[in-house]
Amino acid sequence: MTTAVPPTAAVPTADGALGKIEARSIDYVPLSERTGRLSDQATIWFGGSAHILSLATGAIGIALGLNLVWTLIALVIGTVLGTAPVAAHATQGPHLGLPQMVQSRPQFGRYGALFIWAMAIAVYWGYVVLGENLLGATGNQLGWGGAVPWTIIVGVVSIVLAIFGYHWLHAAQRWVTLALVVALVVYVGGLVVGGHIPASTMSLGSSFSIAPFLVVVSASAAYQLSWAFFVSDYSRYLPPDTDKRKIMRFTALGLFFGVFSFEAVGAVCAALLPSESITAGLAGTGDYVFDGFGDILLVIGALGLLGLMAMCVYGGSLTLITALDSLRPVRPTRTIRVVTILLVGITGTIAAAYVPTDFLNTDFYTVLAVLAYLMAPWTAVNLVDFFVVRRGQYSIREIFNADGIYGLWNWRGITAYCVAFVAMVPFMYLSFYQGPVAKALDGVDLAFFVGIPVGAVLYALLCRGTDLDAERAVIAEADRDLDEIAAPVE
Repeated sequence: MTTAVPPTAAVPTADGALGKIEARSIDYVPLSERTGRLSDQATIWFGGSAHILSLATGAIGIALGLNLVWTLIALVIGTVLGTAPVAAHATQGPHLGLPQMVQSRPQFGRYGALFIWAMAIAVYWGYVVLGENLLGATGNQLGWGGAVPWTIIVGVVSIVLAIFGYHWLHAAQRWVTLALVVALVVYVGGLVVGGHIPASTMSLGSSFSIAPFLVVVSASAAYQLSWAFFVSDYSRYLPPDTDKRKIMRFTALGLFFGVFSFEAVGAVCAALLPSESITAGLAGTGDYVFDGFGDILLVIGALGLLGLMAMCVYGGSLTLITALDSLRPVRPTRTIRVVTILLVGITGTIAAAYVPTDFLNTDFYTVLAVLAYLMAPWTAVNLVDFFVVRRGQYSIREIFNADGIYGLWNWRGITAYCVAFVAMVPFMYLSFYQGPVAKALDGVDLAFFVGIPVGAVLYALLCRGTDLDAERAVIAEADRDLDEIAAPVE
């Protein structure tokens, strides 16, 4: 058996502006370059989730007939449920020094993971389309020009940020987080002190219904879980001995408070101005605090979303390179980074210019539900493999070896994923399909909560026959000189 070198292939250096562009993509980050900051895990995810797109998830409960307080309670529960697995994924980045999606090879195989990567690319690309479309519409709402030109402008900015890469994205989200925190404090304080939130919207004794309540729980959990595909992309430059509990804590803090803050704002906007769109509602309720503050909120919320668009283009590029490398080994260079970023970013921007501006008000929940159905089995299999089965013991070089120990197909991961997904079908509730159990429960969608435990338990059972001792012997030999042959980036 031979071991592969591509994860540590030499990376060309450059001077000037080109030299500031991140060189690494799916290749291993050696210890000498692990200079990431733990606090950045909080700011990149706060800035990447506290934005105007998150308003739509918060507004779902109000639209379904819940009052404000029950909507907020459901959002808290769902966001906590979604945050836990995503924060757990963040520990994988420092431990392996690899982006998130390439880590699916041990569970599904080199070819078996292609479906997972295709699904992840679709999620990244979809968020680019939705986010840039909303940003274009927001620019138009602010009176700065047409929606299409602004869609193109934000598309170009997100592509540039993604090209410069990891450290630039972290730096941008630090500043965005600071602006968001200040704006949110002023917004909430202004509404409360000004008495703009009616007492009736905060009554626990009315407007409760189990079906819409669980819809909001499921939708907010699904929305949060959608970050699982790329969370360790932004922790892989941390030292491998970084305390796992601290990584999870910082990531969870950023994710929970970032997502929940703007989901809660979306619920407030829908409760106070139910006839307005989500962005018009934000502008209108912001002006309750003081005249013109609504536009300030729109701009700051848009900056957070712009950062997320760059992160999605960046993550889409990494996943696309991973998929290409599975079909035919590729050398991870700056050039392939830039080419794949341009492919994801340009096509997403073009599509964003043609998406109807009312998409978030009509089909957003359906998109969230489908994301939950597709991702729930994957996150279960991936986390069980990392924490329970292999307990973090992987070979970096074998992950990139076409003839390596992880193989082309892993029937255990594929079987667990497929069975978990099938088990979810009777519990699904969508506009175009309603499962029999969901119908019997008056529209309560429990599919998300079925897929994760079924996938996790089944995968753990199927892996009981895996020869981990033999695998660990190969790992010790294959990776013994990993950092010595890892090419530095200067």
